[in-house]
Amino acid sequence: MELPASYGTDTQMWSVDTGTLPDGVPGTLGVTVRAVDSSFNVAEARVDLTLANDTTAPVLTVASHASGAKVPTGAFLVSGTLADDSLGASLTARISGGGLTSAETRAVEVAPGSGRWAVLVAPDTVFTTPPISLTLTATDGAGNTTAKTLSLTPDGVFAQAWHVLQRTSFGGDPTLLADVVATGPTNYLLQQIAPGGVDDSAFQTRQAGWLDNGAYLGADMLRHGLYSRKQLLEVMTWFWENHFNTFFYSHNKGEYERQDNAAFRALALGNFRDLLSSSAKSPAMLYTLDGVTNFMGNPNENYARELLELHTLGVDGGYTQSDVEEVARAFTGWTVRDGAFYFNAGQHDPGAKTILGQSFPAGGGQSEGEQVLDLVARHSSTAQFICTKLVTLFVSDQPVSGLVGRCASSFMANVNAPDQMAQVVWTILNSSEFLGSSYRGRKFKTPLELALGAARQVGAESDGDDLALELPKMGMGLFINPRPTGYGETGDDWLSSGQLMGRAQFVDRLLATTPAAGAAPVDLLARVRAQGLETAEGVAGYLLTQALGPTANKALGATALGVLSQTSTLPYLDAAPDAEARLRRTQKALMALPEYQYQ
Repeated sequence: MELPASYGTDTQMWSVDTGTLPDGVPGTLGVTVRAVDSSFNVAEARVDLTLANDTTAPVLTVASHASGAKVPTGAFLVSGTLADDSLGASLTARISGGGLTSAETRAVEVAPGSGRWAVLVAPDTVFTTPPISLTLTATDGAGNTTAKTLSLTPDGVFAQAWHVLQRTSFGGDPTLLADVVATGPTNYLLQQIAPGGVDDSAFQTRQAGWLDNGAYLGADMLRHGLYSRKQLLEVMTWFWENHFNTFFYSHNKGEYERQDNAAFRALALGNFRDLLSSSAKSPAMLYTLDGVTNFMGNPNENYARELLELHTLGVDGGYTQSDVEEVARAFTGWTVRDGAFYFNAGQHDPGAKTILGQSFPAGGGQSEGEQVLDLVARHSSTAQFICTKLVTLFVSDQPVSGLVGRCASSFMANVNAPDQMAQVVWTILNSSEFLGSSYRGRKFKTPLELALGAARQVGAESDGDDLALELPKMGMGLFINPRPTGYGETGDDWLSSGQLMGRAQFVDRLLATTPAAGAAPVDLLARVRAQGLETAEGVAGYLLTQALGPTANKALGATALGVLSQTSTLPYLDAAPDAEARLRRTQKALMALPEYQYQ
């Protein structure tokens, strides 16, 4: 018999349908395949096949899910293997239910050799009414079939867990998402709010392996954000670092900034008065806001003004210019000597003062500054101001007044508690506003959140140096912001055409096919292989869920698959010489999506 072959130019795979053989009895069938190109060059291959009376159905396994399992309301992967004792077994999937307007039936790619397959189950927008019905039907060359039907229940816990990771960590991926779903979002937050109980020994071991052992400040902070399991602590450490912003070039001493950063990490979920004291006595702050030049007869108001306006009461917190002047007098003599805080009594103004309606009798010393810190740390305007910033950080650029009020009440009720800020933050994280769906996906990521999140999601092995150099290119260099206000936390501070271009360029460098010297190594192929994924749909689906978690839809799935399949090389990773390059190109395209810029 001489038969034409069917050839797929996209997959570079050929096949021949022999139909029913003339004799129809067992034996050996010799097959010679001949390929001829346009210049009449010929190549041949031969194989001997054993004919058998095939009555055995294919063996179809689903490794990822059991019937009745809970699944996301957005896109997710179902995967497994297909085996058969003859050639040509095929697989189809039928997806229905879950609120879909119509059922979908399509062929499913099966990797040759391993028999691995994966189906991206994705809604038009979100899955709603349960169940989702997924029927997989395997058919071999003899017409034997095996079918499995999974009844899957869409559950909002996946989207909630992803939201928790987006807002209380520097980025999640499918593995971390699965851990939070298994633990429960609320239980995960309870662990994070008490970081002393979180085992971070793996990070400590990694930290000890770096030659500088944390000496390079920017890299050290980024390493904590990348690899520490105490993610909420790291988010809060950066919050206070930015809240009490200091400028490296005002003093040019890295040790001052390192002391600040270590103090903010130690106190991040502690008492606000302790945080305030640490900042007020910080050499970095005393130089940044000119405390070192604040002395009797020539008071410098810079720190006094920012203490009231930016650190505690807020611009509308009820203080006056007279209060600023009197606070400046109270802090005269607070300076730096031998690289540490020092109170110079000879430079202090001991005269009587009135601050926020409270009298300070003449003759006071360093205790006057301490009394000012006591006064503002316990002020109701401070509670309102700090809570507004925290609700903006965790929930919405337009703070919800009711939540801010409850947060402020917690602030005042716990003003003497050693874990005051943990109680305050828990009020926010345990609220319906945070845990609910109303504010999800609406906060534009800062460059820091984007850089750390992208690096964590692709498994970049960074020592922090490369990211520390990348952040200034996106307008967010660490410890070099000269504005006492710190960096903005709302989208309008970062959303611009220039910012979007800078972000795309960052992702392009992070996932460059030929990385620059010093760039963090990324091995997407190893990550995909570790998931047991080989087919285009499985790989595209994994990259999609790595970037967007359980929030992706059918259109985004088509985008991922389209980018991955642009070239004509084989879709199976082990056979594709450009596999890593294709994975990087696809991941870059997904991280450039508008949806990826929000959390």
